[in-house]
Amino acid sequence: MPNYDVVILGGGPAGERAAIQAARAHKRVALVECQHVVGGTRINWGTIPSKTLRESALFVASLTRHKLHGIRCEMAAEVTVAELMYRERLVVQRELELVNASLARYAVDVIHGHGRFEDPNTVAVFGKDGMARLRLRSEVIVIATGTRPNRPPQVPFDGERVFDSDTILALPRVPRSMIVLGAGVIGVEYASIFAALGLEVTLIDTRAQLLPYLDREMAALLERELRRLGIILIHEDHFATIESCAGPPARVCCSTRRGERLEADVLLYCVGRDGNTDDLGLDTIGLQPNQYGLLTVNENFQTAIPHIYAVGDVIGYPALASTSMEQGRQAIRHAFGIPGPRGRTEELPFAIYSIPEVAFIGKSEEALGQERCEVIRGYGRYDYNPRGQIIGDEGGRLKLLFAASDLTLRGVHIVGTGASELIHIGQAFLKSRATAKDIAETLYNYPTLSDLYRHAALEALGAHLRRCGQGEPVP
Repeated sequence: MPNYDVVILGGGPAGERAAIQAARAHKRVALVECQHVVGGTRINWGTIPSKTLRESALFVASLTRHKLHGIRCEMAAEVTVAELMYRERLVVQRELELVNASLARYAVDVIHGHGRFEDPNTVAVFGKDGMARLRLRSEVIVIATGTRPNRPPQVPFDGERVFDSDTILALPRVPRSMIVLGAGVIGVEYASIFAALGLEVTLIDTRAQLLPYLDREMAALLERELRRLGIILIHEDHFATIESCAGPPARVCCSTRRGERLEADVLLYCVGRDGNTDDLGLDTIGLQPNQYGLLTVNENFQTAIPHIYAVGDVIGYPALASTSMEQGRQAIRHAFGIPGPRGRTEELPFAIYSIPEVAFIGKSEEALGQERCEVIRGYGRYDYNPRGQIIGDEGGRLKLLFAASDLTLRGVHIVGTGASELIHIGQAFLKSRATAKDIAETLYNYPTLSDLYRHAALEALGAHLRRCGQGEPVP
């Protein structure tokens, strides 16, 4: 029975970074991964592949919708998803090479198999034949097993007409129409991607409001832009039945609880994800996941058993690759008393790779209102920005929220092209506790979308001066 300083279950972004953090501290590390490759959903099935398809969708949209005089472009009537994702294999292979090289450089023992607890300090690793191959003992164990798409038994997943987020990219060809059940991050991203590719998309949101954790004003702006893409968005409804429609060609029919009957070539079901905890032997050690298979942790990512940590998607929101990586690092730092940042991962930037992109960091206007913090808003509008006009983004917007008392920045919210990149400027301003004056006096290249920050800060300064009975700031 090999003894390790730490055993990590799951080789996705959280487990990988936890392993490297521990190995850099000269700890003996075992990383147990049930798949034949490391990298998890981030590299192999979700983040990288879906973002590759998104780039193709943006390219198609730019050719077909942002037309130039005298230039005509058409997409073939029959095109496969694989053809739209031709760069995906190159990117995935390169990422896997980098991850494997990093794990090898730090001498992390990567063990392929299914890990299951035998007692609080022992993990048995099982092969595909169901036989235990070896047992690992450690004083610290990290659960980073991630999540999988929720698959209700009444949904007839067949890989031909009905898909989940793990199988949708295996579509043999691009269909003409799609129903997307679930308007969380994954549903919104895929709905906008396929709409940009020219599909007729119906998006059904089980909630009354789109993405309720977003600033409400920005969520409304995103909804407007999704509708401009041609997406039919239905709120506060659920599916009642899903079945095949008579062909040819064969289609899928979805009846909703509110009486809608929808037909499309394919249906994507993405209402929630479940934690990969049902076969970890947690019952043998007294750990109880919630109804979604997710684990509860404290601020140090410890479960109810202090030497067993859980990080990444398996603990729920925000379930981002970036936050998962930092959670893995922080769990190891806490376990072994390693110095390093201990900031809350909820305060990291959040991005949704829809079309258009959405990103935010800090507080929403609603959250600040609950804290009784009076705010002053400042907006940077893409249609007033030369770079925004050049790229044809007329609906994008940057929203900065400042505390009225001292004009310090409290929240940054963006809907528009490059939001996932622009948000890091806001992150730096928030970290430095910048004021509207600091942001307005920062120099930006021209023409750039970054200059939106200056315009938003100037607008906030103007609002503040008007409140004080003074004139406008000098632009």
